[in-house]
Amino acid sequence: MNHSFSQMTKRSIRSLTAAYFIFLLILFAGSCSSYTPEEEALIAEIQQQRAEKDQDFKADPNSPLLAEDKTDFAGLKYYPIDLNLRFEGSIVRYDSLVPDTIIGTKGDLRPAVKYGYFPFEYRGETYRLQIFKILRDNPAYQKYLFLGFTDQTGGTETYGGGRYIDLVENDENHYVIDFNQAYNPWCAYNPNYSCAIPSKENRLSFAVTAGEKNFKAH
Repeated sequence: MNHSFSQMTKRSIRSLTAAYFIFLLILFAGSCSSYTPEEEALIAEIQQQRAEKDQDFKADPNSPLLAEDKTDFAGLKYYPIDLNLRFEGSIVRYDSLVPDTIIGTKGDLRPAVKYGYFPFEYRGETYRLQIFKILRDNPAYQKYLFLGFTDQTGGTETYGGGRYIDLVENDENHYVIDFNQAYNPWCAYNPNYSCAIPSKENRLSFAVTAGEKNFKAH
């Protein structure tokens, strides 16, 4: 069989399988939950992202997984999706960008600035997450904002070095902090990587039971 045709066929089957999976998820959620259509769409999107990430981790040559972990890899572990741990709002910008340094897990130093903080309320308490911008030479990453955090699940149910949530600077200053999309840095899968260590200011005092769980103990 033509190799390129075979690859196209595999991609087509994968897309159809993912689409069918999302259809069943929406159908099931709509029949037995009180979620709104918008919430069901959010859940379906997160589930699809997770399925695609599992496929990439298994097959992509740039996957951070060690060779021995790819052999029996059956997918990453997650908490059930909890939309109560999804927050929308603005980042409170600091009047001036305060120079800072983000330390990597191998002791490397990454020049950064303290960009602002994201306030949110959860179970009657108010919290702040400090947002940083790591200074990079690559223009593709200049709008990337660094949000790393730790919480009461760290070192047991989740990776002890903390988890990340992706943010991209935008003119509207509107952001979504969705802990369901919290993920492990690559050093959680492979000790050869060095990963940015979350600020001590972002140690949350509650258990964030959403997002990615621990992969394995190194």
